[in-house]
Amino acid sequence: MLNDQTETDDIIILTISRRIEKADVEQAMGRLDKSFARGGKVHLFVEVLGFEGMPADAWWSDLGHGLRYLTKLKQFGRIAIVSDQSWVRVASRVESALLPFVTYEVYTPDQRDHALAWVKGEAETARPETLRVLSNGDADIVAFDVDGRVTREGIDALSAHLSPLARPGAELKLLALVRHFDGFDPAILVDPKYLEFKFSLLRHVSRYAIVGGPEWMDRVSRLADPLLHMDLRHFDAGDEQAARAWLHS
Repeated sequence: MLNDQTETDDIIILTISRRIEKADVEQAMGRLDKSFARGGKVHLFVEVLGFEGMPADAWWSDLGHGLRYLTKLKQFGRIAIVSDQSWVRVASRVESALLPFVTYEVYTPDQRDHALAWVKGEAETARPETLRVLSNGDADIVAFDVDGRVTREGIDALSAHLSPLARPGAELKLLALVRHFDGFDPAILVDPKYLEFKFSLLRHVSRYAIVGGPEWMDRVSRLADPLLHMDLRHFDAGDEQAARAWLHS
């Protein structure tokens, strides 16, 4: 089903749920054609919830229109895809990497409001702040929380906080509170010198506690702990006090 919530011709807002028919595809493409006919930038917000697929004639219609829009890539402005299904988000990221000239971001449902605000031009940055250094009144512990996809900007903010503290002989203690983890921005991984500089700060860390996050974080922490000069331990979500006690011990 397609729900068209567009209010202005330059900002298209669509919600896709369950099964999509050819008529839905034609409706969405008709909306795009009308906006492109204006000649200016077209910004697109698409929310995909519980998608169950579409019949062959809808796929062929979508493909035909998609190939036609390859000649209009420079007319696309900000594009946001929001989905509750990981495979849709992965497919969207692959598609974004293949489209030059297009500013294309992918979000989880909890980031919907920020995504829509960004498409409308009401948010200054494409990504909500997902890594925040916390002011908790504990001078011995640097605490931060992670809620979403870790970006280069988030790493930079944490590094800026740690750099003045990373003095010779310093033994920093880190506490990561993982609310939700949606991977790393690829931009972090493409510059080896950038990574080397940022991770050099970890040489001053004596203990590192991770609270919450996916189940695999516990396994990775156990495997990595013997290989690192710091003590690394994972705690279940809700065990923040136990993590702080361990950091102080």
